[in-house]
Order: sequence, then C-alpha cells, then structure tokens
Amino acid sequence: MKSLSRVVLAAALATGVSCSSITPATINVGDQCFRCRRTIIETRLAAEIVDPNSLASQIRSTGCLAKYLADHPEDNGTIFVTDFATGKMMQTADATFVPVLLDSTTGERDFRAYRTKVEADKVAKELGVTATDWAGVRERAPRS
Repeated sequence: MKSLSRVVLAAALATGVSCSSITPATINVGDQCFRCRRTIIETRLAAEIVDPNSLASQIRSTGCLAKYLADHPEDNGTIFVTDFATGKMMQTADATFVPVLLDSTTGERDFRAYRTKVEADKVAKELGVTATDWAGVRERAPRS
C-alpha cells in the first residue's frame, strides 16, 4: 500500500509541475503580429509573449517584440523567441541574438535568435556583425 501511495503522490507532483510550466503556442506562417499587425512570414524570426492567464500573443520578430516591450514595460508575460537554426522556441535568457538585414531595398533590420552563443558568433562573423544578448536587443528598440 505504501508503494501505491508513493506512485500516486509522484504522479500528482508530475502532473502539477507539467501543468504549471508555461509553453509557447505554435506560430504559423500567415499569423498576424500582435504589435504591428503585419503578417508573420518567417516563423524562425517570430517571438511570443504568454501572459499570466496563458494567453499567447504572436509577434513577427525579435525586433518587433523589443519595440512592443519598450512601449509596454508593464507587460509581465513570459517571453519566447524562436531559435533560427532549429525553429524551436526558447526564453530570451537562453538566446544570443544576431542583427541581420531583412530587406536591402527598405533597409529593414532585425535579429535572429540562436540557442548557442557559439553558433550565433559563427553566423555573426559570417555577416560581419556582432552578436548580442537580450539586453542589447532591448537597448536598440526605439519607442513608438
């Protein structure tokens, strides 16, 4: 009977832990950005904010996310960005960001997120730029 109680307790704890973790929703090509209302075309650049009620807001890119947070510093949701290499979501603290030119005609710039600093530094070197952390991305975000 003791072993059954332990199994039930372990299952309850595992369920409680899994239900309390915040996971990002899937972002699809064609979704609309919560901040700028533009269509998300490249999901490997996308980001997301999950509020305390588990409502997910998809954001077109890391740069767009930084602009949103500059205008809404009170937003206390959990923030995710997409690892450009794998397409999997991660929190900003786990990412290194590489500035990139998205459109040479308009001069639009943004950031790619990478899970490993080694990979980010390699890509940054190839592009002739310097990788940065989340604080560096936030510093470059203009307020609207």
